[in-house]
Amino acid sequence: MNAKKWYASKTIWTNLAALTAVGVQAAVGTSVMDPALQAALLAVTNTALRLFTAEPVA
Repeated sequence: MNAKKWYASKTIWTNLAALTAVGVQAAVGTSVMDPALQAALLAVTNTALRLFTAEPVA
């Protein structure tokens, strides 16, 4: 099985976007939504992406 490059991973980009959003919210000092809801949405999104992923990351 061929491995894809890390930059082709939707899961990695989703997590980088979430990390960036958390950093921006921390810098601004306010949250767009409840942090627990953010964590739950990220967990659901990561689970959904994992269901559609077949290739490992190289």
